[in-house]
Amino acid sequence: MTPGLHSKLPTALIATFAFALASTSFDVAHADDAKPGFFKKLFGGGDKAEAPPPAPEPEKKPVAKSKPEPEKTATKKTSSSKPPRVIITTTGGKKMEIGKKTAPAKTVAKMETPKPREEPVKDVTKSSSAKDNEAPMKGEFKEDDDDKTVSAEKSKSIEVLPANGGWEIVKIGGRDYVTAESIRNFYNPVYGFTTFRTQGTHFWLGSSKLILKAQIGSQEMLINNIKFILSFPVAEHNGKVLFSRLDLCKLIDPVLYPSHIQNAEFFDTVVVDAGHGGHDAGARGIYGYEKDFALKMAMAVRAALMQRGFKVILTRATDTFITLGGRVAIANQTPKSIFLSFHFNSGGAAATGIETWALTPQSAAATISRGGGYNVNGVTGNKQDSANIALATAVHASVISRFKFVDRGIKRAQWSVLTGCKRPGILFEGGFVTNGAECQLVASETYRQQVSNAIGDAVLNYRKALESAMAKR
Repeated sequence: MTPGLHSKLPTALIATFAFALASTSFDVAHADDAKPGFFKKLFGGGDKAEAPPPAPEPEKKPVAKSKPEPEKTATKKTSSSKPPRVIITTTGGKKMEIGKKTAPAKTVAKMETPKPREEPVKDVTKSSSAKDNEAPMKGEFKEDDDDKTVSAEKSKSIEVLPANGGWEIVKIGGRDYVTAESIRNFYNPVYGFTTFRTQGTHFWLGSSKLILKAQIGSQEMLINNIKFILSFPVAEHNGKVLFSRLDLCKLIDPVLYPSHIQNAEFFDTVVVDAGHGGHDAGARGIYGYEKDFALKMAMAVRAALMQRGFKVILTRATDTFITLGGRVAIANQTPKSIFLSFHFNSGGAAATGIETWALTPQSAAATISRGGGYNVNGVTGNKQDSANIALATAVHASVISRFKFVDRGIKRAQWSVLTGCKRPGILFEGGFVTNGAECQLVASETYRQQVSNAIGDAVLNYRKALESAMAKR
């Protein structure tokens, strides 16, 4: 698929395919059992999170780091009714079962502690001729080169700074990192952490409400088994685990405290974008083209959102071609709105899974090389960074926690439909049309309805999560 600036190639799978193709059932009835309820508390529905094991074994797969822009609270309540269970038979004669929603959620208390500060992003457009030596956004630090890892040479330049408002900061190669202890101490009044351990390169921070797992040197991070891709790898200095300040401000904090996102604005309308169209067919799938599946998914999401009281604007309602700039214009001209762009992936026959994309923060690089590269100067959409990642989390966690799909993670890129968008927006990849079993589901109306219901609930719960932040404005 080609959602934005560049065409996008699927990345390597890291998670295990939750509903293995050899399995005889696609059991959504048990999907929630494997997902602690933290995101459902923040963004709606679900059971309580499972407490971390007293002595967790280190994981073999890289899980990575995280980073916030601290906010203070998060509250969430939601309820949903159970949909009918539906069986889909695949071409191989195997049966896949769809259908189950989650239960109501609880609130998270407020905390008051000094927070790391960041300056708002200027309303600018991306320039392909921007030079690497141009000044970075205040409070954050510019990448020295295209390599996002902390090299041996850079690691020689390490400075431990005095505690700032309770935050222990370590500067490595010109970039600010905060210690895991600082993160634990800041969020502890709300989450009551009982686990804080490092074993080898693996790190755990956990309580009955939240379990965060990361690995030194990796950009993957799990929060209650939902995968996030950090902007910078988790680092280590003098035995202390470090997360980049940018990841703290642009990921961890908006996810943990969506109710305190500072520039949150009330919305009652959703602009739903069906990717591709007309002569732009997108990926060619086993049972059809991406452009057709995207339109059908957009129509299903439209119905689900309208049932929940939202107004919906479609960027296209037929098989027509709309430029990327035209899609962004529709979003920007729609007041009190958010933006959801729907696509489907392509890759090898074995490639599978769900992934959700939010805009790359300023002073960071895209998750994949074709995702727009390094965001030096910031773009218009960066003004919504906190809302973008919170929206991506709400949608991604809602779908992943209900269905046993491979979780390919919440990722970053400068897709054109996101860079110029003045509204909170994400791009959702609903599966691989080049995978036989997954394309079979994508082509199923029942599948699209069930995923659309999960997305509809996510949008409703996202708005509830930001209610107090919206009220402040």
